Amino acid sequence: MTNKFIDVACYQPASLGYFRAVKKLGIKGVVVKLTEGSAQGTNYVNPRASLQVEHAKEVGLTVSVYHFLRSISVSDAQQEAQFFVTQVKKNGLTGQVLCVVDVEADDLTHNRTALTKQVNAFIAELSVLGYPKSAVYSSTSWFIGRLIQSQLQAKTWWVASYGTKSAGIPCAAWQYSSKQMIQGTPTDISVDYSGAFTGKNNSSGIIKPIKVPISWVDSLGVRWYPEKGTFTSAQAIFLRWGATTSSTQISLLPAGSVVKYDAFAHSGGYIWLRQLRGKGQYGYLASGESKNGRRISSWGKFK
Repeated sequence: MTNKFIDVACYQPASLGYFRAVKKLGIKGVVVKLTEGSAQGTNYVNPRASLQVEHAKEVGLTVSVYHFLRSISVSDAQQEAQFFVTQVKKNGLTGQVLCVVDVEADDLTHNRTALTKQVNAFIAELSVLGYPKSAVYSSTSWFIGRLIQSQLQAKTWWVASYGTKSAGIPCAAWQYSSKQMIQGTPTDISVDYSGAFTGKNNSSGIIKPIKVPISWVDSLGVRWYPEKGTFTSAQAIFLRWGATTSSTQISLLPAGSVVKYDAFAHSGGYIWLRQLRGKGQYGYLASGESKNGRRISSWGKFK
């Protein structure tokens, strides 16, 4: 038998009695709206969220949380994720909680590539901030026409489709109605095919501090952070002897060059990668643009 879950916002009660009624119906989980937009924009926090989370946990429901996306750019999406995580932590939810981005606002860009990048930026920022379990919510028509499904980093898809026999596309969960009555209140209800919304997620308890990576400053005054990976360039990029555009060029790497790196840095409006060249020497290349300590573009792919 497939488990069911509901989602709540400020329109649903926060009372313990409401959540006891939810539990009595055999519903296993709840997704609570926490935020909308960012501190620099909409700056909305669901005023009932804290009690909804508390009472849902008290009756034994699996608690997940969601954010309503309003972004207009990749950097804006990252700021929204930061705003969201602030509230996730305030509600005592650990890094094992499922975090959902709700993608349905009419004024979001109609450029599928741009919107998909914004959603991915939101998801990636959640992971950086210590919340790697994520999902995307939207309607069937949006998954087909407004997003590029194959490029979404989060593969847990929660799909809304009312008055139909199924969600219409493969998904982890299907929101099939917004009219489930619970204590006289209409509530969205979904079926969970994957267990992502109704299984154990260790959402309660003490948050473990996120370990801050060690760093160092080189002779040019650039602060570096350790990270091992492989970068494949999408365009020609200069490899230099230092992480500044004024440093001497070693060579011009053609598009498609594969570079193994062991550290990264934000410097001079770019994100630099450090390549070990042997005999204790390093090469440095810019991999994209940076602003306020955040990546805003990428000139290749990472592994």
